[in-house]
Amino acid sequence: MVLRLRIRVCYGDKCVEGLGIANSGFAGREPEAVLPQELVRELLGERPNVVLIERVLADGSRVFLPRLTDPLDIYVITEDRVEGPVKAYAYITRGRFILLNDALLSKLRIVILDPFEGVWCFKDELGRMERRETAS
Repeated sequence: MVLRLRIRVCYGDKCVEGLGIANSGFAGREPEAVLPQELVRELLGERPNVVLIERVLADGSRVFLPRLTDPLDIYVITEDRVEGPVKAYAYITRGRFILLNDALLSKLRIVILDPFEGVWCFKDELGRMERRETAS
């Protein structure tokens, strides 16, 4: 099972929302996200500024992915709070979901308690509250 969260992505005054996957195995040293091509088009238009970056995937294979040259503001949205913004660079793919790397999850203060059941909390709620995936 994957943990899906409601994510808001902003560039300047324009924002779009989508579903983000928190436990995708996407690791990195700085906050990064993978965004669906359609979401990027809606946010930045038909020709966003990108560079090709080589990435090593979770299985060890290497791919070149287009990465936006400017960082975006990323938020996680719940029924009772908004956490963010966190500045993150974003890669563009043809997928349907926003993928959040471990560094971005950490900056958004997300703690995954049970990845199979979709149970999580914010760091300041640890031991006091459990949240369940509500996005679908």
